[in-house]
Amino acid sequence: MKELFSGHGWTITEESAVMPNGVTKTVARGKTSDSAAILAFDDDGKILLLREYRPFWNDYIWMLPIGKIDKEADPLLAAQRELREETGFRADVLEPYFVCYWIERVNIKTHIFTAHNLCRDPLPQDAHECIEVHHFHVDEAIDKVLSSSRVHGV
Repeated sequence: MKELFSGHGWTITEESAVMPNGVTKTVARGKTSDSAAILAFDDDGKILLLREYRPFWNDYIWMLPIGKIDKEADPLLAAQRELREETGFRADVLEPYFVCYWIERVNIKTHIFTAHNLCRDPLPQDAHECIEVHHFHVDEAIDKVLSSSRVHGV
């Protein structure tokens, strides 16, 4: 592995791997912080969905609460922090659901959690975030996400 770039929270490397047929494949791979996303359900069974402004897309999109695992190494702690920062709620029950991996050239994984028994316990939002919190039935939430000009990948 050869480091090509490191800065602004990213490391870009050149890596090689031997394929099953014996051919060597060499690619550039990016790495940054892993992330935690939360499927948070209120007492009525509705899911919390964010309408967040994305400045480089010049648009609002519908998405789950999600954020980098950067202030702590534990994905569960990061999920709880992100939930509190982005929605103003803390989950009394926060459980791992699954882990998904980005494309092979981007060495990042997202830890998905389910959250239940929510109570108000906000943390300050980052100053650059423009977020509205909405509660939808799951089918409505899916429609909202798919109606966005861009769908945020988890």
